[in-house]
Amino acid sequence: MKKFKVKVDWRRLSRISLRVLVAAAFLTSLGFTEHRRNEMLCREIIINVDDSDGNGFVRKDDIAQLILDKFGKLNGKELHSINISLLEKIIDGNPFVLKAQVFSTIDGKLVVEVKQRTPVVRVINAFNESFYIDDGGVLMPLSEKFSAHVPVANGNIFNRETEQRIRRITAGEINDTSFYPTLLEKIFMVSDYVRSHEFWNAQIEQVYINGEGEMELIPRVGNQTILFGDEKGMDEKFNKLYTFYKEGLSKTGWNQYKTINVTFKDQVVCSK
Repeated sequence: MKKFKVKVDWRRLSRISLRVLVAAAFLTSLGFTEHRRNEMLCREIIINVDDSDGNGFVRKDDIAQLILDKFGKLNGKELHSINISLLEKIIDGNPFVLKAQVFSTIDGKLVVEVKQRTPVVRVINAFNESFYIDDGGVLMPLSEKFSAHVPVANGNIFNRETEQRIRRITAGEINDTSFYPTLLEKIFMVSDYVRSHEFWNAQIEQVYINGEGEMELIPRVGNQTILFGDEKGMDEKFNKLYTFYKEGLSKTGWNQYKTINVTFKDQVVCSK
């Protein structure tokens, strides 16, 4: 009977064995780490509040007190017993918080990252109620601790702080004659445009809604009123106004005119 020789690829077998050993070691280490993690106690709570936009609505002490009120003292508790998703949800419930992220580290620290909302305009309605609209179209209450340096919208505004969010309008919708934004949405669009342009952000301090429901802009420099109309053609209106500032007012003086009307196509009409 003929015998067959089996050729063994020892090099390939060694590589496979090594991979099996590495995988087994990894799984063992993972199990050990998970076991250790379940037993680990919370050593420290680290709270980071993003104030890069200059907002001071939320402070570390506010978040620390909120955690204490809702969860009690977390230092010394087992990390796995802390409901991180619930903690995030509670912090997100703060009207000044845009987003909260909570996670634990392998050395027993609980980290809380907080991103604040950024207001673009403060609205004072006809009932003397006041609130902010943030850059996402969300209505925010005022804060007793911080006042944002943003334009103020007032005048014939009868909206109350009842909506939680207004629509963010696209450029195409702004000039669509079949689209009808609300007054707050118009105010938001113009204010958001102002905030996104350095010159206008420094120059426009007030949006006044007159008796016809049209916008009048009040600048920081100069005594004139800018008759702006509605939100349609914002780019053209602001471009005309900028050209007039640069080539007109810079020569005649900032207080030469009482009103500057940019509602007419391709022209700026002024009155002394």
